[in-house]
Amino acid sequence: MNSVIQCLVGTGPVTRYFMRGEWKKNLLKDNKSRVDLTVEFARLIENMWRGQYGSISPIAFRSAVANCSEQFRGNDQEDAHEFASFLLDALHESLNRVHPRPPPERDMSTEEELQFERLPDMQQAALQWDRYTRRNWSLVTSIFQGQIQSRLMCKTCKHTSTTYHTFTELSVPIPTPSNSSGTALVRKTHGKRNMPVNIYQCLDAYSEIEILDGDNKWMCPRCKTKRKASKRLMISRLPLVLIVHLKRFSTIGHFREKLETNVLVPTQQLHMQNYVLPETNQSSMYNLYAVANHFGTLSGGHYTASVFNGFRGQWNYYDDTRVSPIQENQVATPAAYLLFFVQTQ
Repeated sequence: MNSVIQCLVGTGPVTRYFMRGEWKKNLLKDNKSRVDLTVEFARLIENMWRGQYGSISPIAFRSAVANCSEQFRGNDQEDAHEFASFLLDALHESLNRVHPRPPPERDMSTEEELQFERLPDMQQAALQWDRYTRRNWSLVTSIFQGQIQSRLMCKTCKHTSTTYHTFTELSVPIPTPSNSSGTALVRKTHGKRNMPVNIYQCLDAYSEIEILDGDNKWMCPRCKTKRKASKRLMISRLPLVLIVHLKRFSTIGHFREKLETNVLVPTQQLHMQNYVLPETNQSSMYNLYAVANHFGTLSGGHYTASVFNGFRGQWNYYDDTRVSPIQENQVATPAAYLLFFVQTQ
């Protein structure tokens, strides 16, 4: 919990929003547990930024989290990625400016889907983003949410089916080095003996074209039967803050393991243009500003955070109540689990 909070508090637009009190005019009071969670999160940010205390014990915030979700009750350590997803979703729901929400729009008819497929990619993406934001607009939408295009193509008749969905973080696999060209997806490896990979290999594995065959064949609407198909994911809208979740915990058969692979990450100038639709006119460059780290095993472990302090121009390492400066080359380690990047102009 602490590592995620440190990363979010280190997110400038989030801190400014809460410190200026903007959240008060957006707060929806239709769900008491989410209201309490948002109020305690705002109070926590204020206490941390005012620096009145050497360290803060977030008892009230933890209690609000437990009241909002059974998953986070008790003293068991929870997954930082799951906690970050839960917290951002709860904040989105409690701070959604679209109120009352209009009813969900109906699904497209077959004819409308065919017309939709004929549109240019960016026109499709804009229509679906507009459709989403008619019911959703919050701090989380404006800062953390982007959009993914998923396209299926029949290998027989070349018919395509394109859908779009929003994302708050990208969960990317960690590939293992392969003797063949390209990337080999995660297979059973041997912990710390893994060879390093770079984050672009993870992003390549995420966006790699997937072939649907055998039991996974696609029911092609044009062929009216199951066909071999391809599936490709591309980003159609980049968020201001890009959260990348490195999938260190994998399931292989009946076994689960943690991958200790060192993922090499640039702190400056992460280039995302290869993973974005070509017509996108947004900046595709990002700088790293926070990392949540996980040390330990599947059954237990310890979380820390590395966060860049823009005012002082230095990286700080947060380990429970201990805070210490670190060098930039110490930020990305084999323990890196959640990576927070901010878009550059």
